[in-house]
Amino acid sequence: MDKDPRTAQPRTGRPGRPAAAFFDVEGTLLALRELPGPSEPPREGPGPLFGRLWHAPVLAALHGHAAQGHLVVLVTPSSAAAVAPVARELGADALLCGRPRAPMTGQGKGYAARALLREHGLLAADCYAYADEAADLPLLAEVGHPVVVGDDPVLLRHARRGNWARLPAPVPREM
Repeated sequence: MDKDPRTAQPRTGRPGRPAAAFFDVEGTLLALRELPGPSEPPREGPGPLFGRLWHAPVLAALHGHAAQGHLVVLVTPSSAAAVAPVARELGADALLCGRPRAPMTGQGKGYAARALLREHGLLAADCYAYADEAADLPLLAEVGHPVVVGDDPVLLRHARRGNWARLPAPVPREM
């Protein structure tokens, strides 16, 4: 039986201990594989655009972590300009975004998460990460509470072996 991270309590036994929750954006938090670029014409603002594209179980987990005072971190290969509306709407505490010489993919996500944990003095064992594809494994491996979103076969193997939590895949919707 899979653990449900939306209702799980931290297993540290020390309430109030600082933690972070990392959320892969494309395909995990949003039912989109790619965010609109900054050069694309703006729509009606982030609410109408993203409101129907949120992946409800992951969004609920994000709000749960924020309510517990966890640092909410969005992780994306997109630019800071592209993810800014999402970050504003969610009240994210930090962004880990792609840059020209430091793409935020694969191992880059793991390195960036480790650096953020070190910078904030957080223990990886107390932290969470939510991601949906095998390329996100380095991010998931950096925390004590990885959560697989969807049905990527590589991540599912790791989830079974490590007794990781799981959430269903988002249902893609047209914009």
